[in-house]
Amino acid sequence: MKQIVNKNLHLIIISVLIILIDYWYLSSLNALKDISKRKKYTLAIAISDWHHKDINGVGVDYEYFIEDRKYSNTINLDLKKGQKYLLVYDSIRHENNVLLDIYPVDNFLSPPINGWNIKELPIQVDTVNINNSILETN
Repeated sequence: MKQIVNKNLHLIIISVLIILIDYWYLSSLNALKDISKRKKYTLAIAISDWHHKDINGVGVDYEYFIEDRKYSNTINLDLKKGQKYLLVYDSIRHENNVLLDIYPVDNFLSPPINGWNIKELPIQVDTVNINNSILETN
């Protein structure tokens, strides 16, 4: 038995890696589906300039607040530091989000503590574009 394992160790390792990658990929697809089903909107602000890989990854760091809790993420886009953007998020799992860089916003009042639903948004948006942005995130 030990000889079989030693002989096929590389195949076992490759199989485990493939399973882990598939699990990660399917989990990210489910998160995007959840955002599409339970959309809420808030504002996110770019808090850094574009940076090379660090502990957050490559791109620009941004943050947003929901129910007085701060969330942050990194996106691989060249955004202007200090600029606010519309963000769509899952109303149940707030950390699942997509920054909508197609909707930079300037002067808004603060968003509601629980975000906006589509009917409450202070700007007009194209829901087809938003759905496409969510799907393209993956």
